[in-house]
Amino acid sequence: MIKVADIMTTNPHTAFEQTTLEEAISLCNEHKIRHLPIVDSQQHLIGLVSERTLLAAQESNLSKTSEAQRRAHEQQIMLKHIMLTKLHTVDAAAGVGQAAKHIERHRIGCLPVVEGKKLIGIITDTDFVGVAISLLEMLAEQEPLSPDV
Repeated sequence: MIKVADIMTTNPHTAFEQTTLEEAISLCNEHKIRHLPIVDSQQHLIGLVSERTLLAAQESNLSKTSEAQRRAHEQQIMLKHIMLTKLHTVDAAAGVGQAAKHIERHRIGCLPVVEGKKLIGIITDTDFVGVAISLLEMLAEQEPLSPDV
């Protein structure tokens, strides 16, 4: 059985409650990530922001007219005000199939991987696409060539 630990991203990029909206957007853009776990000083998972959460917080500022006002807003909003705190998490020893079903059932984009309360990784819907591609390639290699080829 393939386990979450086999495909998760270890040491994911994280932020703190005091991280600003501007800093979080920059971090996500720089590292091309869509989910940002929020941790405390002991690396305990306390929240999560997604690309959607960050965009919604930015859009709440659309009435601002100037670039300076927009930036000021993004520098004032801290993640503690917009982060999700009721999180779905998974253990590293869980099966990948079980985790994939959980993501599908709850229509979420990621599962932080925790050991106790400590964040040790993250598994995303993109990771499952990678697994699916690998399995499809393995199946294609096993299929016998048709006589027409």
